[in-house]
Amino acid sequence: MSIIFKYSNLFGVIAVVHNMSKETQEETTKPDPKEIEEQYEEHLIEITEEEQKSSKKKEAKENLKLKDVPGLGKKTLDILTENEITTIEGLMTTRLIELQTLGIQRSIAKKVRNEITSTVPKYKFFKEEIGLEDLPGVGKATADMLREKGLNVYLLETTPIRELEEKYGITSSAAKKYKESLSEIRGGIEFINAFDIMEKQMGSPAFSYGIKALDALTTIEELNVAGVRLGETIEFFGPFRSGKSQICHQLCVTVQLPTELGGVGKKAVFIDTEGTFSPSRIKAIHGKLQKDLGWEKNFEDVLRDITYARAYNSDHQMSLAERLLELFYNHKDQYGLVALDSATAHFRAEYAGRGTLAERQQTINYHLGILGRLADTYNVAVAITNQVQSNPAAFFGDPTQAIGGHILGHWATTRFYLRKSKGEKRIIRIYDSPYLPEAEAVFAITPEGCVDVEGGE
Repeated sequence: MSIIFKYSNLFGVIAVVHNMSKETQEETTKPDPKEIEEQYEEHLIEITEEEQKSSKKKEAKENLKLKDVPGLGKKTLDILTENEITTIEGLMTTRLIELQTLGIQRSIAKKVRNEITSTVPKYKFFKEEIGLEDLPGVGKATADMLREKGLNVYLLETTPIRELEEKYGITSSAAKKYKESLSEIRGGIEFINAFDIMEKQMGSPAFSYGIKALDALTTIEELNVAGVRLGETIEFFGPFRSGKSQICHQLCVTVQLPTELGGVGKKAVFIDTEGTFSPSRIKAIHGKLQKDLGWEKNFEDVLRDITYARAYNSDHQMSLAERLLELFYNHKDQYGLVALDSATAHFRAEYAGRGTLAERQQTINYHLGILGRLADTYNVAVAITNQVQSNPAAFFGDPTQAIGGHILGHWATTRFYLRKSKGEKRIIRIYDSPYLPEAEAVFAITPEGCVDVEGGE
């Protein structure tokens, strides 16, 4: 009898395979339990030792000393030490332009940083903090002028050249030069492998909907996340009284929950186009979460952490979205959600008739581009509500379709279709998502917010 043990450190699974020849099977029908136990303990020890070695290696990388960084020569180390930069963190938080002024060549500084990002897990996705003054040809006066116009490095990096020329008065040649300089400072065009993408997504924070059935519906097991992921774009569409605005109110509260209670501890923005925002609903939702979860944050502080704006027309709505780019730049990592209720109401009212359809779609597309830029650049979730209309040409199935056509349909990462059920019950369905299957959940709208339904029906 030969006993083969196979084990995997990743899952901690031990498989015992008994390979018995015909001759052995004739002699005995049962393996020796004592022998199996001894082999099991022996290989368990091997696994433990290997895991300990792996843990020590990871710890060594995290605690890497500045003097031990590959490619960091004595001359460069002396310059850093003389200027009281004695740790990896100190080096990574010092801008490249500042290192240059200390006498360290940019190419050497970049090489050393690349070694750190490839060695120390903490800095794997490090991104250089850059100011407008860091760009060649941009002095203090020019930088101040651009800031007065609402431009910052993030906007400069993500805004199309044509828009920079039209809106900020930057010539196309200058804009192209600035973008090339930014790309060079960032380390060139960023290509990363799919495994790094998976690691980044697995580390992406998410917050609860406050509805267990909906959290379960949006669970991505491969990434070990559920709920609303930061950086995600979401659309809720459905008829009147289907619960779209209610969910937006609830998200403005749950995003503020601490991580141990299912939130991310960040602020929210609510852009109101139809006058639907209700502080009393926020109070009711907060009260239930406080009672159920033991949340200590008081109602007044919850309201203070919701930045509100009323949009009176489509131009005002687009202007508010653009101003958020500056708000988030000046308050980095403080916000986790933008709720826009509703995204299409003003456009639908102001661009009436088939003659304005093309212009309306182009304008909506530009507006959605700004919202998408907010999500990508500042890692905030953007949730919008959308109205619906009936398709008279549909002879079979549900004739209800969302406003905005394909342009809006392609924008959202995940689209949810809401509809009424019996009484205060609502049905929410995943209508489209690149990583979630079509499925439905049931919840109820109560005086305390959106809640689960007993039995799920």
